Amino acid sequence: MKTYLLIIIAIIFGQTFKLTAQGKKSEVIPYFLKEYSDTYIQSPRKATLSWFNQARLGMFIHWGVWGKYHSAWAMYNRKIPLEQYQKDAREVDASGFNALEIVKLAEESGMHYITFVAKHHDGFCLWDSKFTEWDSMDYPMHRDFVAELAKVCHERNMPLYIYYSIGIDWTHPYFLPANLYNQGRPVYAQTPEYFKYSKPEDFEIYREFCKNQLTELCTKYGPVAGFWFDPLGGVLTNSELFNIQEFYDLIHKYQPHALINFKTGATGTEDILVGERELKSISMHYPGNTPQDQLIRKLSDEAWNKNFEKKAEIAVTSQGTWEWSPQNQCQDVDVLWKMLLGAAKNNANLLLNFGPKPDGSIPEDVSTNFRALGVRILKEGYPSLNLTDYLKLRQQGTALDKTEQVKTAR
Repeated sequence: MKTYLLIIIAIIFGQTFKLTAQGKKSEVIPYFLKEYSDTYIQSPRKATLSWFNQARLGMFIHWGVWGKYHSAWAMYNRKIPLEQYQKDAREVDASGFNALEIVKLAEESGMHYITFVAKHHDGFCLWDSKFTEWDSMDYPMHRDFVAELAKVCHERNMPLYIYYSIGIDWTHPYFLPANLYNQGRPVYAQTPEYFKYSKPEDFEIYREFCKNQLTELCTKYGPVAGFWFDPLGGVLTNSELFNIQEFYDLIHKYQPHALINFKTGATGTEDILVGERELKSISMHYPGNTPQDQLIRKLSDEAWNKNFEKKAEIAVTSQGTWEWSPQNQCQDVDVLWKMLLGAAKNNANLLLNFGPKPDGSIPEDVSTNFRALGVRILKEGYPSLNLTDYLKLRQQGTALDKTEQVKTAR
């Protein structure tokens, strides 16, 4: 009888221990934060911020099913119907995408993290998402590119950021109509049937979709360095609908160390101050007198002031546009170095973008010039960070990449 009772007690204790272990948040230190383990124990986010402060240079990758148009904004600017856009997406040849070659290029170029565009404004997802069939696994390419890249990044100790367009989705039925945000929908001659939004409550369907996808990205691909959200204008002008802080909190539920980058700021609670081509408040890009523009200016300036003194990152293009185009060439190493120097003067990391070719392969000039930058960094070291009067430069505003011909949504 005594033996039987001991067995019962052991079983109960074992089950209790199992439940405790399952309910406990993982204490495994992310692979890229092993050198910051002491800080991580105190605060996971502080550990990642310490890493980010030393990272200096990252690789930004814009690639998607817009390939034949050479423009991520093609669906909006050309008012391409969804049916045609989906047909074109089925013809995409992704045979050139090679995660190992991408990570090796980043390594040899002196880059210490990669930010990958997993979902751009057309809503197409470059991973296997169970919440939509508008993704790379359900289309003929039949590949999960986030998984491929995350695997190699983990193997080679390369931190991975995930870019997610939360502020525009032209293909989700319940995203905002154009009257609530100008760039929210392509302006077709006739309103498509799949535009389902009719009242504010409908937007909750889109928010739930985003929460589900962010949960996927937080739980399926191992630890990520952070999330890079875009664009900002529509979120600011509809801030109560978006309730963006809830997305930040969801991410930290699963990845407490992950940093949040959302341009110059949606709430002021972001971890990093991000500039697109420049480091300034985005209010200057909304000069009109419409209620939308006025609200964006007000809220963007408020967030800028809250994030103003934080560590910064400036995202720039190497090819003039975010996407590859046969008309554009990669900037030479002197120009790339000059942008890295400009970022250092602002106490900022440089996030250097390139667009792969439509098939996902790395353009030859990008490969050559990025590696030349890596050689120069090996020879001269990274430019010294300005830790004295960088805030004065931020007050004045700094532009590193002046190649943008037509201003897109910030």
